[in-house]
Amino acid sequence: MILPFELDPQIIHHIIHHQAGSIGKAIIELIMNSVDAEAKSIKITMTKEGFTCQDDGKGFASKDDVINYFGRFGTPHQEGDATYGRFRLGRGQIMAHAYTTWISNTFNMSVDTKKMGYNYDLSELEDGQPGCHINGTWYDKLSETELMSTLQEIRDLVRYTPASVELNGKTITRDPSAEKWDFEDEYAYYRVRLEGAVSIYNQGVLVRHDSSHLWGAGGLIVSKKAISLNVSRTEILRKTCEVWKVIAKEFQTLVDSITENLISKRKTEARREKSVRSLLSAEGNLREIFRHEEVITLVSNRHVTLEYFFHRLKYEYKRKCCVVENDYDVPKAETMARAKLAMFVHPKTMARFGAYTPGQFLESLETVLENVNEYYESINYGVTLNEEVTLIDFQRLSESFIERLEILKEKDVLDRETIRVWTALRWCLQQYAGACLGKRMHRDGSLVYGEDKFEIFVGYSNTAEAWTDGSSYIAFNVDLVKKLKGDPIKTASYIFNVLEHEIAHEGDSLGAGHDEAFYQRYHDISLRMSSERQRYMHKWLMKYTYSLEYEGKKSKGLAWSERLLIDRVGNGREKKGLGRPIEDVSNDPIVQAHVPSENSEMIDLINAGFNQRGLQPDHSQWERILEESVYTPKPAADNQDEEDDDDADYFEILNRMDQEWEEEKARVAALIGIENNASNQEILYNLAHLEDEELLQIWNTCYVEINGRYKFIMDVEDSNESSLEEQEREPDLFSVIDEKYHHLIQEGETLWSIERNAAAAGFFRLPDYLKWRSGQ
Repeated sequence: MILPFELDPQIIHHIIHHQAGSIGKAIIELIMNSVDAEAKSIKITMTKEGFTCQDDGKGFASKDDVINYFGRFGTPHQEGDATYGRFRLGRGQIMAHAYTTWISNTFNMSVDTKKMGYNYDLSELEDGQPGCHINGTWYDKLSETELMSTLQEIRDLVRYTPASVELNGKTITRDPSAEKWDFEDEYAYYRVRLEGAVSIYNQGVLVRHDSSHLWGAGGLIVSKKAISLNVSRTEILRKTCEVWKVIAKEFQTLVDSITENLISKRKTEARREKSVRSLLSAEGNLREIFRHEEVITLVSNRHVTLEYFFHRLKYEYKRKCCVVENDYDVPKAETMARAKLAMFVHPKTMARFGAYTPGQFLESLETVLENVNEYYESINYGVTLNEEVTLIDFQRLSESFIERLEILKEKDVLDRETIRVWTALRWCLQQYAGACLGKRMHRDGSLVYGEDKFEIFVGYSNTAEAWTDGSSYIAFNVDLVKKLKGDPIKTASYIFNVLEHEIAHEGDSLGAGHDEAFYQRYHDISLRMSSERQRYMHKWLMKYTYSLEYEGKKSKGLAWSERLLIDRVGNGREKKGLGRPIEDVSNDPIVQAHVPSENSEMIDLINAGFNQRGLQPDHSQWERILEESVYTPKPAADNQDEEDDDDADYFEILNRMDQEWEEEKARVAALIGIENNASNQEILYNLAHLEDEELLQIWNTCYVEINGRYKFIMDVEDSNESSLEEQEREPDLFSVIDEKYHHLIQEGETLWSIERNAAAAGFFRLPDYLKWRSGQ
């Protein structure tokens, strides 16, 4: 006997309450229904009490249409008769939130799921209205925050619909044909950006954001033809949708062509992630990627190629590599990296390779080498890579590593000629540091008396070329200072740059990392002070050569040659009636001034502090420490087969428990009428596994809604709204979001509303959502 399948009435409950959940998504379903009805104009008004939605579409033509297409869920559309719809399910979402009346032509439908259950009241009007007019009254009045958040959600998700959408008197949709695109064909509009996600709109309605590493760039796709989606319209059926296959191929070609010329100048994170995916999956020209794509990031935030990485690892670090797992360990790793103990890899590299432990990263490198070698063999390249890597455990090395610091006295570590050039340079560096910091300066470039100044010292460090406490001194490593004797011009120029680097830290540089803000400060100082740096270099050169002249030294050496060249150029220009290339500083106070002796008392005081902190020099047995710090993954147990069986049983139990928990959450959410989402998980957990009557009693007596969130209280009568709002007050929005994004925040928005809309639009990070929303 052949019998038809049947639908339980509870399926209607599921369709109405569990499709999406938010009011914004429900309104968007109404908009899509209007477009399917060939509407050209859709007007929506929304208040805290309710909403209206009216369009100029064709509406319901007959009573049979109402019964078949409004009263029945799941009636399929015929091919080509709808832009978005497939099974006429979406309208049910609004019925979970509001009592609604629908007027279309001469038909009036009323739906009140709380009073009428899953039934509707149909009547016919003498004077009907064309199109479809929907009036709704919220079952639960919206708070001001909920209203603003819902309005923003609608603006975010509906941008390029074929019909013009007006929300509270303002048009929120755009005509894609009126905008400038990188490319357009019969399937879609395309726009490429170097950074950010790829936002994908199905005929004007947002579907999802693809991560940029999937494409190698960010951008925007607005399809002209319907893309096949899953039931919840949140994912593209990429393997089976023929329209999407054409769009994806065209967009990838566009990305490659647009970024090809730019990529040599600016290699983006999206490009790096895409290159790693190619290496791991053996796709593309692996030889070019291995040699030219910067897929490894060192702790200094420098991006390097795999070829460079393995070459330096082999010849400079004896194949020793240390992978840093956490961002907060980067400053310590930078310090150890300066000691040349191993090649330190930034945590973002591990994430880029999809690894969660250093051992997994090493396995990924082995996979990459295997793929590259197979590619070389396929093209008869004649090269085989055999790169062994010794992985150093960061925690073990960090526990053994101690930074060694000491301020040295010039006469104890420098010879006479080095002291001569260093003394002149030390004086000019002190004045130049004041200029970089914006101290009060005389017109001649010297510090005003009484201004705080940095003392300049010679020091010893096993990690740094220079360091500073950020307020009183800057010390330069003695090994760097000693180079002044053999090559004074180049070394002095380099030391000026190192001074700018230390000042850019704006504080103690010991253990400090180098973030984006630091590099911006260093960049600004280097540009702003470039001409002044040259003046102070000239003053130092003049002061140094004068000191040689006073002792009757012969005119020889690099310093003499440099000064002679300057004089010769100056004389040549003056004969042509031109000014000197460098001003005459022979009588400059900085050149003529007597240089004070180094501050011995301050040196002793600083060293005493180093001694108390255990930072005084002590030659460590680094080879032994490195050997003891070799990374060793946890050994596999001998009874692996038995453990596998136990794991299988354990995971089966977990999966069953997860399934039961999801079913229980859905039951509780449906019973009390709230969304089964992340923000309500605590409520669902507290009310789970209770009988219906007890559950409803607790819900009605112990929970109140404040600013869109549900708050548990012990006694409603002893509570008042103002005190509850005080308890529920959320963190300040502007303190949570970085200052550089404050201008993207709209008036009246709260942290909760932005978090909610970011999640609805598919973003995990609030700054990414704010930038996307503003079109940046």
